Amino acid sequence: MPRYTARQYRRSMLLLMAIYLPLMLLEWPHVRQITSLPLKCVLTLLPTLPVIGVIWLIGKRIARSDELEQRVHLIALGAATGVVSVLSLIGGFLSAAHVIELDGDVLIWVFPVLCLVYSITQIALQRRYGVHGCD
Repeated sequence: MPRYTARQYRRSMLLLMAIYLPLMLLEWPHVRQITSLPLKCVLTLLPTLPVIGVIWLIGKRIARSDELEQRVHLIALGAATGVVSVLSLIGGFLSAAHVIELDGDVLIWVFPVLCLVYSITQIALQRRYGVHGCD
């Protein structure tokens, strides 16, 4: 399987973000005002399509990495999953006990926080192991 270079990855990621950002800035603020349920569902879920593309790109990048890079990705993903799971559990308990009030909108932050923790952990591990990612 040919390597998936950092340049190819960045180009694809920028394209997906160029689709996602306008959707969130231009379309998303108006979703709550739409009365047609089918249209509301379509417009609500439209920004998830580039996010699904991002997940696919990350999987492609990992699959075409060498064993050490794959290990770094796996450890980073495990750490990010653990951190976000614990934060979600804490938030759920505090909300259930009525210590804090959380509504469903908080769920929109799960994936971005997961990506943030994953990226921070991945950078730290790459420095530790001397890995520079897919070149």
